[in-house]
Amino acid sequence: MAEKKTILVVEENATNRKILCRILNDEYEVLGAESEGQAFDILNEKKKNISLVLFDIVLLVIDGYSFLKKCKSEGELQTIPVVVIAQNNSDIDVVKALSFGAVDFFTKPYKPKIIKYRVDQIINMRDSTRLFNNIERDMLTGLYTKEVFHSRARDLLEKKPYKQYDVVCMDIENFKLVNDTYGELEGDRLLCFVADSFKKIILSKGGYAGRLGGDVFVGILPCFGQNYEVEMVNVVNEALSSYPLSMKIVVKFGIYQPSGLKLTIRAMCDRAKFAVESIKGKYDVLYSFYNEEIGSRLQEEQKITSEMKLALEMKQFQVYFQPKYNLHNDKIAGAEALVRWVHPQKGVMQPTSFIPLFEKNGFITDLDRYVWDNTCKKIRDWRDKGYKTVPISVNVSRTDIYNPVLADILMETVSKHGLTPEELHLEITETSYTENPKQIINAVENLKSLGFVIEMDDFGSGYSSLNMLNELPIDILKLDMKFIQNDSHERNNKNILSFIISLAKWLDLLVVAEGVETYEQVQRLRNMDCTYVQGYYYAKPMASEDFEELLKSSQVDDEEVSTKVYFDTGRIEVNIAKGEKKTMLIVDDVEINRAVLVETFKEKYTVVEADNGAVALEYLNEHFEEIEIVLLDLIMPVVDGFQVLCEMRKNENTHNIPVIVTSQAGENSESKSLAFGASDFIAKPYDRSICIRRVENVVAKAKLSLQEQKLRPILNSLLEIFD
Repeated sequence: MAEKKTILVVEENATNRKILCRILNDEYEVLGAESEGQAFDILNEKKKNISLVLFDIVLLVIDGYSFLKKCKSEGELQTIPVVVIAQNNSDIDVVKALSFGAVDFFTKPYKPKIIKYRVDQIINMRDSTRLFNNIERDMLTGLYTKEVFHSRARDLLEKKPYKQYDVVCMDIENFKLVNDTYGELEGDRLLCFVADSFKKIILSKGGYAGRLGGDVFVGILPCFGQNYEVEMVNVVNEALSSYPLSMKIVVKFGIYQPSGLKLTIRAMCDRAKFAVESIKGKYDVLYSFYNEEIGSRLQEEQKITSEMKLALEMKQFQVYFQPKYNLHNDKIAGAEALVRWVHPQKGVMQPTSFIPLFEKNGFITDLDRYVWDNTCKKIRDWRDKGYKTVPISVNVSRTDIYNPVLADILMETVSKHGLTPEELHLEITETSYTENPKQIINAVENLKSLGFVIEMDDFGSGYSSLNMLNELPIDILKLDMKFIQNDSHERNNKNILSFIISLAKWLDLLVVAEGVETYEQVQRLRNMDCTYVQGYYYAKPMASEDFEELLKSSQVDDEEVSTKVYFDTGRIEVNIAKGEKKTMLIVDDVEINRAVLVETFKEKYTVVEADNGAVALEYLNEHFEEIEIVLLDLIMPVVDGFQVLCEMRKNENTHNIPVIVTSQAGENSESKSLAFGASDFIAKPYDRSICIRRVENVVAKAKLSLQEQKLRPILNSLLEIFD
């Protein structure tokens, strides 16, 4: 049995409510309200189920016309038909009631057959209208469906062929990431929000708006020779700036300007869509007009798109490796993982022919994960074969860096192959920072706290780079190849390159000069004290088998040494970590305590052990420039931890070195340590995760403070050079 439809009767008089209920309750469920306030409470709670409202316009406490106006001004209530009731015709201004939204009126005394007939008619008509609207309107956004939009647009062009109309396509950049990250419900909310903004501006110009599907919307509007595109971009993106989502949302527009009806409406929409697709991934371009060059390029891109998923499944994508060399000893110090598409017909395809497209269509996320996994698999394989391995850097696209679960994915990948985060360097581009600095900073800080080494690729696009150096906790700068390839006789270029290398070293950053192709460039970089290079002069990107042979036959810059130095006052043991890593000084007279800390930090630091405070101070006086942090026990023979702290803070060479006190828990020892100048406190027995986090926090804070001090006096100097 079909469920009864619901009618709401708004009538102050209880007897009249009962009469109407008896007339209608055979076919309908009848709800009653005796006041306007009660009526709106019921409407707001059950509006989706109510098919009709009957109300007495005379007996309402508040003016009945006000009730009508309110019903027709509030969202979903607008679709509920309202019938007014009056004592007789003289009590109601019929025209006024209809103008405020009433669909009919009844007079008293009630005539049951007439009331039932009219009520049935009104409800059936409403259901038919809703069915028709559902057919021609998109269920989610309320815009015209694709087919209905095509029909309306075609009629418009046929009826007014003398007018110029433009077809506009709007697309949300990286919408797939919104669904993947926040869920489809949030994605649907965003689609409705964007659709509403788009519809308002299209309708304000006298046009029609529709949804082509997914996150793609289309409109047709008269252009009258006006430059409306900037206004359209600003209106929609300004509305999005207040949208409550931590991820930055950007929409882009493609515009096709048809001339007559030489093409079908479908073809016109396709061209507008081609135009918007041509600027995906270009963070500073928000709209584009269609031209034939775009059409030809996008036809080729469509071919690539149709093949990309199968190519990944068939392992046509292969990871190549380009070595990085230490300029000081010409040993291999690392490599960059680069992807090549080995196409069955086209052969080896360079990344420039498909990476930009994958960044636009979102497939870059799948490809990046494939490269990360295969890179880690190769490192594990080389290590199992007994070869000396080097850190490999992999690219992290702008799309990936916005993903809040990126760190989880990367940690899962390295753990799967039994590697540590330090072995997988992560390359991000400077343009990622310029798009959304706050989000990038948070993402990089999270990755760095897990132990990943962060490389900034394509560095050197101007003033934004200076802000980035001050704010981003990066480890390595990869200089944009234009600095390397410019004419060596141009004085300004040389000055800029030399200045940036010096600046990076001053900020404790390593520098990799990429794109090195000639002996002259190598010599110039050596003279500037650049440490690492990458480019065709040394080696082109090569297949994994060839890189494996290189590892077997070449010297690798990864010697690991442990030395002991004895003083009159005690012993210093130095555990030299792989690569150019900072030094940690551990001061504790108990060997087992030192051993626990060495095991915790040996992968990240060159660890220096001192078995008492006196020998630690001797070492500090000679090696203060190398030490990044000190872990200091309080209770020791000869010289205790408090004495070491006092001496360090009095000495201008050591007073800025951060010190974490390690001792038994106790309110007095902790507060006393902080009062003596300690940066933090770690209680014994050690919790490894707490140790790591405290050290990371203290070091990060110290670096930030140092960078701020160093950057202030040189910003103006660098700006003068750029000018």
